[in-house]
Amino acid sequence: MYNKKKFIKKFIGLSASVVLSMSSMLISGCASKEEAPLIIVENSNDAVVYNFVNCTYDDVVLTTTVRCTYKKNSEQEVYFPVSGKIVDKVYVQQGDEVHKGDVLAELSTGALEQEIAALEYSIARNELRLSYIEEEELLKMQEIWLRYGTGENEWRDKELESLYESNDAQEQALNDTLEFDRLKLAQLRTELSQSRVYASIDGTVYSMADDLEGSTSNIDEVVMTLVDNSEGYFEANAGDLVQYFNEGEPVAMNIVVGAGKGDYELLPDDMANWGDKQRFVMYSGDTAEIEAGTNANIVVVMDSRKNVLTLPVTCVHVADGEYYVYVVNEDGMREVKWIEVGLIGNSLVEIKSGLSDGEKVIKR
Repeated sequence: MYNKKKFIKKFIGLSASVVLSMSSMLISGCASKEEAPLIIVENSNDAVVYNFVNCTYDDVVLTTTVRCTYKKNSEQEVYFPVSGKIVDKVYVQQGDEVHKGDVLAELSTGALEQEIAALEYSIARNELRLSYIEEEELLKMQEIWLRYGTGENEWRDKELESLYESNDAQEQALNDTLEFDRLKLAQLRTELSQSRVYASIDGTVYSMADDLEGSTSNIDEVVMTLVDNSEGYFEANAGDLVQYFNEGEPVAMNIVVGAGKGDYELLPDDMANWGDKQRFVMYSGDTAEIEAGTNANIVVVMDSRKNVLTLPVTCVHVADGEYYVYVVNEDGMREVKWIEVGLIGNSLVEIKSGLSDGEKVIKR
């Protein structure tokens, strides 16, 4: 009866001589030359030295990684509020710390500030004049009454009426002027505010457009990005691997390059609201040197076995779905030994049967 394991064992355990022959080679042209076959024979008397590995009890772990990115809890993308103006002044550089309300950059405003100052002066002057009208009216009324007395007097009444009409007209003119100037001032102040961009958070200038000063503003272009200085979080897109994370259970994370290079531990955060993106916060380690946008790898433990018989994965072979190792028999010859495996981890394989603790197998 056909025995698959015996056949595979004979095939993969065969140590016979290797014979290589090269067939005739035709050379283009009118002539051809037949080369003699090349024969390589393994000397069966040569001593074979093997390296061995012992079966030992250890932990088998199967992991994969998920890419994540460090982000700040808040950030501000800075745009100019209008298009088509020259960027007159940029007050910050990349890496600068800023505070909420700081002016970051300013567009060219021409004589706008002088116009605002002139209007502010005119408004203040007319408001003062308006406050004096009533006082002046009282003084002139007293003068008229003193001149004509308290009895009936047609001339006195006409002067008083003329005074009231004059003061009313003057007051109306000043109020009209003030209303117009205040509207104009509000318009100019809006225009001035639109020529400046301000920081809306305390933070750091994370990125900035090149050659910004002297360029032309574009309302649709992000000219700089601010990020806050508080501790941030890591965002991942784990897909189906979310099943391997548990609330309150830290996971390993590694940053390969950058100022924050090193090993850390993260904690899944707000798992009840996880969607396409997953949020993690620092569990152990310092985020002070980690820059926003830094990429890292979260180590996901997909399966594990504790204190089981193991071999390195490089020692275990497979043929037609069956696993085997090479051992040396009592005659000093290499032979195949079939085994049953359990979890195949990153570096170790769980050995369920076929080998015992301390047994030696040949390294690949």
